[in-house]
Amino acid sequence: MPKEPKMGRKFIPGISNRRLLVVIAPLLLTALISIVIAYYLTPPDTFTMSTGFERGTYANFGERYKKILALEKVRLELLPSSGSVENLKRLGDTSLRVDAGFVQDGTSSPSETKNLASLGAICYSPLWVFYRSQETWDDLSRLKGKKIAIGPEGSGVRKFSLDLLKASGAAGPPTLLLDIPSSAANKALLEGTLDVVMIIGTEDNALVRELLYSEKIKLMSFKYAEAYTRLFPALSHIVLPEGILNLSEKIPPQDIHLVATTTSLIVRENLHSALQYLLLDAAMEIHSRAGWLNKRGEFPSPRELDFPLSTFAERFYKKGRPFLLDYLPFWVAVLADRLILILVPVAIILIPLMRGIPWLYSWRNRRKFYRWFGELKNLESDVMKNSEPEKVLEYQGRLDQIEASINRIRVPLTFFGEVYRLKEYVDSVRGKLARLSHHSKENNS
Repeated sequence: MPKEPKMGRKFIPGISNRRLLVVIAPLLLTALISIVIAYYLTPPDTFTMSTGFERGTYANFGERYKKILALEKVRLELLPSSGSVENLKRLGDTSLRVDAGFVQDGTSSPSETKNLASLGAICYSPLWVFYRSQETWDDLSRLKGKKIAIGPEGSGVRKFSLDLLKASGAAGPPTLLLDIPSSAANKALLEGTLDVVMIIGTEDNALVRELLYSEKIKLMSFKYAEAYTRLFPALSHIVLPEGILNLSEKIPPQDIHLVATTTSLIVRENLHSALQYLLLDAAMEIHSRAGWLNKRGEFPSPRELDFPLSTFAERFYKKGRPFLLDYLPFWVAVLADRLILILVPVAIILIPLMRGIPWLYSWRNRRKFYRWFGELKNLESDVMKNSEPEKVLEYQGRLDQIEASINRIRVPLTFFGEVYRLKEYVDSVRGKLARLSHHSKENNS
C-alpha cells in the first residue's frame, strides 16, 4: 500500500523556510549587532575633570558640576590644579586619566589643541588687579617697582599677568614678581607685606570677593582696557557696573573697566557623547544666569575660540539635548539614543535593499531558466534553417541534453510555472523534430 503523507508540517505555497531565512536573517543580524554596539558604547559612570586651586573659580565650578552629575548616578572625580595652563597639559597628556577641564582662551598653542574639543565658552574670567595705595592707579605701568603676586606656575593668571606687565613696561627690575598661591597672596596683601595681587576668576570666586569687600584694598580700573584687547585678541573689555556690589551704597562708586579672558569647557574628543551632553546640561544650569559681568543667557555659548566645537555640542546648541533624556532614565535614554543613531543610517541603507530583495530573489531563480530558453530557441532556429534528415539525430541529442539539464533545476514552488513553460517548449521542439523525422522516413520509402 502507498505510504500516507506525514502530517504536522504545513507547506506554504510560494514561500520556503530557506527563503524566509534569507529575508529575515539580515534584519535579525543587524538588530543584534546594533544592540551589541550600543551596549559597548554605553558611557562609563565615572570620569575626571581637572579644575583649579582651592577656593578658586574652577574648583567651585567643579563642585557644582559634580553635584549635578551625581543626580544622574555619574561620578565626577575632581583633580585640583594650578589653573588653565596645567589643565591643558593634563588634557593633552594621554598617559593621564583626565577627560575634561577648564581652559582660558589664549593659553594654548595650535599643537596643544589636537584631539581636544570645546563644549562652549562658559564665562568671562576677568583679570582683577588689587592693590594697596593712597593713590589711584589706572594702568599696569603704575605697578613698576612694586611687589606683585602673579599666580603660581601653570596658572592662566601668571601667563596673562606676565604678558600684560611686559607690554606695559612694568615687568623688569625693580619690580618683584612672586608666584605664590592666591590664598597666600591675599593674606600678604591684607597684612601689608605685598603691594599687588593679580587674580583671574569670576565674581563668585571667594578670593576675589575677599578683596573686593575689604576696605583696605583697591581694585584697579584699566584706563586702556580697549587697547589691551587689540594687542591681545584673547582678551575682552568688560565693565563691572557702578553700584553692582551694593546698589544702595553705590559700591563701586563708578564703572570699573576690566580685561578678561574667556573660559571654555574643554574635553577630549573621545569622551562619550552622553557624558558630553550631561556636561552641557550642567553648563546651562550653572552658567546661563545673569552675573555682575554678563547678561542672562550670554553663556554657555557655542563660540569657537582656541578649540573647535565638539560635534555633540554643536548639535546641542542647535537642537537642544536629546529629547529622550526628558522622559527616560539616563542610562535607558543613552542606550536608546545610541540605537537610534546607529539604526537610522542602517535603515536608510537597508530599506532600499529590502525592497530589492523580492526582485533579486526572483531574478536569482529565473536566471536558471533563461539559458535553457535561449538554448531551445537556438535549436529551434537551427531546425528551421537546416532540416536535412541526417541532422535529426544531432538535434535530438542536443534536445535530450537540454531536457536533462532542465530536470536538474531546483526552484521553489512559486517558479514551477516557469518549469512547465520550459518543458512545454521542449515538447514543442521535440514535436517538430518528430514531424521532421517522420517526413524524412516517408521520403525515403
